[in-house]
Amino acid sequence: MIYTLTLNPAVDHIVLANKKVELGVTNYYNDEYKVVGGKGINAGIILKNLTAEVQAIGIMGEKNKEIFLDKFKEINLNNKFFLNQGSTRVNYKIKHLESKQETELNGMGFETQKEVLEDLILYLKDNLKKEDIVMLTGSVAMGIEKDIYEQIGKLANEKEAILICDATNDLLKNVLNEKPFLIKPNLEEICSTLGLEFNEDISFEETKELIQKLKDLGAQNVLLSMGSKGSLYFDSNNDVYKVGIAQGKLVNSVGAGDSMLAGFVFGKYKNLSIENTLQYAAASGAATAFNEWLASKEEIETLVSQIKVEKL
Repeated sequence: MIYTLTLNPAVDHIVLANKKVELGVTNYYNDEYKVVGGKGINAGIILKNLTAEVQAIGIMGEKNKEIFLDKFKEINLNNKFFLNQGSTRVNYKIKHLESKQETELNGMGFETQKEVLEDLILYLKDNLKKEDIVMLTGSVAMGIEKDIYEQIGKLANEKEAILICDATNDLLKNVLNEKPFLIKPNLEEICSTLGLEFNEDISFEETKELIQKLKDLGAQNVLLSMGSKGSLYFDSNNDVYKVGIAQGKLVNSVGAGDSMLAGFVFGKYKNLSIENTLQYAAASGAATAFNEWLASKEEIETLVSQIKVEKL
């Protein structure tokens, strides 16, 4: 089983407007829609689409749970979310259609109840089995300590499960103590986590030095996302793989990184070769980027053969 954890889900309320929003006056918009979000939820949907055995787990607010539960039922996503008092955060994204600029108003959401978090950890303790995969992704809601991924990582290791993390700063730094099988940062996130100044013009040799620092702290393998430049995979044997990109039109980058991680986890789950696993990772990220929402299995597998993987 693959468990994708989301401790800070969100409802994204998208507002489409032809005219720019001005403060202090009445504004009008053209259209709106809502989507459920959260890195673990996104990854879970991609894995479900790829027909992996997956369960999306986490915490959500009692007051606006229906939008999540209705969507999970609609797409038949296996899930186990623990309900917290209050509402899951709502993020308002105002898109100005002409300029293609986006203004965001992000909500804070609920204050996590200690007993709800304890119930979730107990659920994992009771259900995790050897060689299960645990994906710890994204930020955490208010009231959750920054060592939570380290706590769950320790539990995963005790159960001999495979630990994967996509987080930043203290959440990532702490979980490295539990030696995760894989982390998936970009260069800016690495620098932020290590307390270093970010430099866009960093060389390959300097990049390798940063990756080694993450390995020294506990990371076994690192999938370095570089957006339109593809990605680099640094494995535990000190081999490096360069992963290319698929050709297509960018429609929406939201969820592309989560899809990329899900594609990698799918390859691990299926015991594919590392080359094929990296192809699925890149294809999953690209297929989502080329769509209005998360990609289907067919859309992903159409792109797999396009991805070139080179061992450097």
